[in-house]
Amino acid sequence: MSSFRKWAEYATLNLIVSGLNFLPLDTARELADGLAFFVCSVLKIRKTVTLNNLSRAFPQRTDKERRRIYRRVWRHFTRVAVELARLPRLNSANMSKYIYIAPEQATVLTEALSLKRGVIFVSGHLGNWEWLGAGAAMSGFPMTYVVENQTNRRIEEWMNRLRTKPNVEIVTRQNAVKGILSALKRNRIVAMLSDQDAGPAGVFVLLFGTPASTPRGPALFHLKTGAPIVFGAAPFIENKYRIIFERLTFPNLTGDYEIDEASIMSIITKRLEREITNYPEQYLWLHRRWKTTPKA
Repeated sequence: MSSFRKWAEYATLNLIVSGLNFLPLDTARELADGLAFFVCSVLKIRKTVTLNNLSRAFPQRTDKERRRIYRRVWRHFTRVAVELARLPRLNSANMSKYIYIAPEQATVLTEALSLKRGVIFVSGHLGNWEWLGAGAAMSGFPMTYVVENQTNRRIEEWMNRLRTKPNVEIVTRQNAVKGILSALKRNRIVAMLSDQDAGPAGVFVLLFGTPASTPRGPALFHLKTGAPIVFGAAPFIENKYRIIFERLTFPNLTGDYEIDEASIMSIITKRLEREITNYPEQYLWLHRRWKTTPKA
């Protein structure tokens, strides 16, 4: 990608974000709804991928139901994009208007941190994962994000500036091992998204009954450090993102590293699958989750 094109992408993004931040949130969401209608009804972006994914996950649903989910997925994620742009306007004073963390949910993180080993916080592309982490950080929890490097460095730096506004620490994939171990040693909560295709290097676990290549990171660092694993999600329910935290346990570890790694990631994936089943229109079906197939 040329330097001019990267600059143009960044300038366009800044212009759009400035406009969105000028508008009330409800108005910005309505604009996002209009964009979603155009994307899914006219451009039909990622329609085949989404419907194929939904057929694997929900074979019992009709074609009409799956097409309705496809439309709602785009409606949800155009809104999420708008909300990401407005992340700097989210703060501890106004957070309760948009995000709800029940006291018993916050206790899950507090108790996990009390072990003084740090916390491995796992989630997926469901609800609004950016506001999930921001809500935890604004509630006083020491959050560290593990993020992907972007091809456009300007956009990567912009996104990371947004993420650090709520006092979030950033670790990039290229420095992941050192950064994660350092964060856990400092008793921080390390957030990882563990639900995208990980290619041949991933561990294969069942997702909706089909083997899916899954990142090994959460299992790897749990086995290496003993840091507890907490699952988190932020589905949109009754006009708020209602945050879920759940400490996961792994009672049947064998001492065999490969077997245990697969067992841990299977439990994490199964927990995420439960939330996806509850809120299928809020999951990122646009991604080719089953792209990599296991060797025979």
